[in-house]
Amino acid sequence: MNKNFKNMIIIFLGFFFLSLFSNTLSPFITTIKNTYGVSNDLIAILPPVVYCASFIMSIVSARLQSLISLKRGLQIGFLFAIIASVVILVSKSFYILLIGYFISGLAVGMGVLFLTTMLSLLPVQYQKFSFFNACFGLGGILILPIDRLILSNNINFNYTYIIHIITIAIFIIISSKIEIYNSCERGAECNNTFSILKNPLVLLLSIAIFFYVGAEISTTNWTGTFLENYYGITKADVPAILSSFWILFTLGRVVGDKFLEKVGQLKFLSISPIMAIIGIFIILSGNTKIQALIGIAVIGLSISLIYPAIQGYVIQHVENEYVPAASAVITIFNNLGATFLTYIIGFAGGIKASYVFIIQIFFYAYILIISMHYLVSMTKRQLN
Repeated sequence: MNKNFKNMIIIFLGFFFLSLFSNTLSPFITTIKNTYGVSNDLIAILPPVVYCASFIMSIVSARLQSLISLKRGLQIGFLFAIIASVVILVSKSFYILLIGYFISGLAVGMGVLFLTTMLSLLPVQYQKFSFFNACFGLGGILILPIDRLILSNNINFNYTYIIHIITIAIFIIISSKIEIYNSCERGAECNNTFSILKNPLVLLLSIAIFFYVGAEISTTNWTGTFLENYYGITKADVPAILSSFWILFTLGRVVGDKFLEKVGQLKFLSISPIMAIIGIFIILSGNTKIQALIGIAVIGLSISLIYPAIQGYVIQHVENEYVPAASAVITIFNNLGATFLTYIIGFAGGIKASYVFIIQIFFYAYILIISMHYLVSMTKRQLN
């Protein structure tokens, strides 16, 4: 088997297993609240703890990239996932559980950063960023029926983590076959991760990642509430609609690499935010269920490739020695948006759900403006 192809497949598998692990929490929030008898205010801190841990670890891991091998860093990250699973499995109190989920955040932050860096160091034809992100979406889709099966059979939710202990242990063994090395491992000079932010392209597009992540997560968090309040859609129907959104979103990413190769990353980024804004206007101005579904479908399909398009463009337009740093910065801004921006938007959504989507218009407008700027600059260079 081709070495680069083998490395790519192992990276995809790791991201899929990490997605199964990280997406297990959300469906169990209510179950955890009832199991441990905690208040709404206390249970509400659980997701932010995971996000915060992931953000902190992504910064730490950016530094670790120059101190340890990529393979070792990846395996340590997944080892954290096993430790977290054991803690969650045996926890008898909510505060022990909280420690377990904090460690799970560390695992996700470290695992995602090292996996992303490894993919970024492969030859361009193997940098399938869209399919890479689709693997994460697929894990998020598949974990839902697994969690439902656990709950419907009155099995303790903690036991779900036995599955993760097994799958992650298997992946750690498989990951020993990875052959990817950064410049530091080859004896070259290591570049400071954050020095790359002096590059305007990296800085401006990392900010675009920050805004995009806030928009994506807030869409999934608030669409259900919005549909209930403005369209009268029942709570029973909302999960099916959200599942359809994720399926469309993930399908877009499955076929996205070929599409981006043909259209071009900047051209796509100059069109997709406009389509997303159109989708927002459809759901904000509509008054029938069909209009709501159309608007959500437009948003899902139009934004599905924004992240991999930005990610791929940045990675493929920095010098080779700066690729690990660029990859790390993208992951850090991703986690920064997930940690802070979604909760700022959540505050606005608590006032009025439609404000969530109105704010997103400004986020997509930023992505559009920056993309158009670099598209015009690239076109001028080609003409000259």
